[in-house]
Amino acid sequence: MPDTAVEREIADGPMTRALDEQFMAAAVAYGRRAQGRTWPNPPVGAVIVRQGPFGPVVVGRGATMPPGGPHAEVVALEQAGDAARGATAYVTLEPCAHQGRTGPCALALVKAGISRVVYGIADPNPLVGGKGHGILQENGIAVTSGVLEKECREAVQGHLSRVEKGRPHLMLKMAISANGYIGQTGEGQLAISSALSKRLVHGLRARFDGILIGIGTVLEDDPELTCRLPGMIGQSPVRIVLDSQARLPLDSKLVKSCREVPLWVLTGENASDARVSALERLGVTVINNDCVRNGHVCLDTVLSALYMRGLSQVLVEGGAHIARAMLDEKVIDEAIIFKGQSVVSGTGILPFLDEGVEALDKTGRFDRKLERYSGGDAVLHYRAK
Repeated sequence: MPDTAVEREIADGPMTRALDEQFMAAAVAYGRRAQGRTWPNPPVGAVIVRQGPFGPVVVGRGATMPPGGPHAEVVALEQAGDAARGATAYVTLEPCAHQGRTGPCALALVKAGISRVVYGIADPNPLVGGKGHGILQENGIAVTSGVLEKECREAVQGHLSRVEKGRPHLMLKMAISANGYIGQTGEGQLAISSALSKRLVHGLRARFDGILIGIGTVLEDDPELTCRLPGMIGQSPVRIVLDSQARLPLDSKLVKSCREVPLWVLTGENASDARVSALERLGVTVINNDCVRNGHVCLDTVLSALYMRGLSQVLVEGGAHIARAMLDEKVIDEAIIFKGQSVVSGTGILPFLDEGVEALDKTGRFDRKLERYSGGDAVLHYRAK
């Protein structure tokens, strides 16, 4: 329980909500720093706050470490040390209550002498699901939940998708020309978006566990799909290629860099054994998919395979066939569209094969907003309702 009159006033009085939201916002920010590096664990943020002589003071802060490392609460508690006793812990997700590669965070908070815990959202994971909350209350810790719930949900949306939908959270990313095309047939990569937008995309990649494209995009563009901002190559996500016939060129940029940045190729059961073996010898992880429809690996089994391997957030970067399939299957959770100023002439490629980006609006599934301008490009953000 709070151990001073001032702490009791903060815990119980009219100041509570404003302070709770202030410190939870800090926890959300710390959790976002860990996105893309914690899978299959959620990227949780935590802040430890205690009352000082001139007001509340942050004495510990942390985010979930890579798999096998401590969770956010433990990182923050270790930083706080003895100052954690009698303090308040702000955590974006309900503290865990089960023994995995690390111990239960709820018990760590109890042992550290925390007097109050504020968390953003309950964990839908059945191993936690109210159990963390229960452990805290049983040990005399005051618990408040639902603070900045929307922001906390967005911060751990991949974890929620894994538990609630049995698949990763999917964001579709596209660059379209001023007249609505993503490219021109037979022309390879075209300069559609601005240099600033391209840098924003590299930063976006670092927040995701994986990037997914189809073999058509590889054959047309020969992309690398890494995060090439200064000092951030090590934060590049897993590259994923849907390639039913294992046609991925052995001299492609993806294959050449696969020992530095992981590359997964999902093939069909009729893929050539010789091609599969050649890819594996070069360091590619080949995942056989026994479901193929119309020459393409089945989307539902692809998402299941990515789920089974622990991915929680996947950025989908192309092309039109994959975008169409995901739109039809209603699995797009978000879309970010960079609309450039250049015009594609000749035979343009529409984002969804036979439809432009307006196909997202026609579904009625998304809220859309103009998020920003980026080097002259308009950036549209769609989020499933």
